[in-house]
Amino acid sequence: MTDPNRDTPDRLDSWKAIAAYLQRDERTARRWAVDQGLPARRVPGGGRTSVFAFKSEIDSWLASGRSIPSAPPVNTRPRALAALGGLVVVIALAAAGWRMSPRVTGLAGLRLEAIAGGVAALDELGTEQWRYRFPAGYTTVLADGDGQAVQLIGEPRPAALVATSFHQRRADGLIESGRLAELGPGGALQRSFSFTDQVTFAGQPYRPPWAITAFAVDDSTGSRRIAVAAHHHAWSPSVLTLLDEEWQRRGTFLHLGWIEAVRWLGTDRLLIGGFSEDRGGGMVALLDPGALDRGPVRMVVMPRTELNLVTVSRFNRAIVQVTSDRIVARPIEVPSAGADAVDALYEFTPALELIGASFSARYWELHQALENQGKLDHPRDRCPDRGGPRQIQVWTPQQDWQTIAIRPSPSSGPLEPD
Repeated sequence: MTDPNRDTPDRLDSWKAIAAYLQRDERTARRWAVDQGLPARRVPGGGRTSVFAFKSEIDSWLASGRSIPSAPPVNTRPRALAALGGLVVVIALAAAGWRMSPRVTGLAGLRLEAIAGGVAALDELGTEQWRYRFPAGYTTVLADGDGQAVQLIGEPRPAALVATSFHQRRADGLIESGRLAELGPGGALQRSFSFTDQVTFAGQPYRPPWAITAFAVDDSTGSRRIAVAAHHHAWSPSVLTLLDEEWQRRGTFLHLGWIEAVRWLGTDRLLIGGFSEDRGGGMVALLDPGALDRGPVRMVVMPRTELNLVTVSRFNRAIVQVTSDRIVARPIEVPSAGADAVDALYEFTPALELIGASFSARYWELHQALENQGKLDHPRDRCPDRGGPRQIQVWTPQQDWQTIAIRPSPSSGPLEPD
């Protein structure tokens, strides 16, 4: 997916560029992003170090009066005078905005933003209405598996939900499980949930900490349900559970691999996405929320491509998108900083039956580059995958695992197994 803002001169496309703009080193820029709220953003589909930022947002952040060390004094007098004038303007505008914008008592019209040490609720003018602070003495990381770490929920019971991946105690580096917190209209903590599960795979026990990755809310039945997933902080197993209206657990689904996406497809179906460790590929699956302990209704695994293996990239976890008539899974084969990730595209019906699969343009661009470097011994026209992905693996309770070959088809209907 192309980022329309990628080529704007206002954009900084790496930690190096961000640090240079700040006149600091990269380590300082990264620390400010965690501790001071420096507005650096993750690249969709990129690795944990793939970021970008906008100069205009950094300028606003600097002008907001952050308590940070000053840069080395190079021709500082004109800059100091300009900064002082800008600060006066910012303070004046903020005061005017406060007078013009009445204090909001509910959640309507607010948006949530991550800030240094917590989350702030801002109104339409950008005025902070309240702030939820993370535990003091800890470095807290927001959940980042599905890009929905904070969410405002409307009627019948308005709330703000904040998911933290994990908490690291600054005194000794101890890692503690993340938590899902429910905040009331004024930002007060109402409820919270953390995984404390101890599970076993192949005789190997796994205990906390668990890092929350994603959650999804269903209000369609009049009784709120929240599906929340986490993976083991150090190893591959994941766990998913369902919280009822009173935040009591209703079933548990265990998965050997990462669950990084959760979606409600209806009252009786949950869609998850991520990676299957035991099958070695990107994963999507359908779950029955009323019978999580029985395992998936259907699971599909998309194998790692030759580019993923040749470049020794991380596992090709699947990013999930849902439209009105289909499910789109994008296994990230090669993360890419400052550009579109190298990915494959699989389209499914809402029942997870395969419609078609292809590789992105970036996939073939990298294929050509690896040819030129001598890391691949064949051109695209002789590539075994020149027509796109060749197969997927499908599991159902009735048939266990099957390998389904992907053949060109003139129809748009589901493809059939061999």
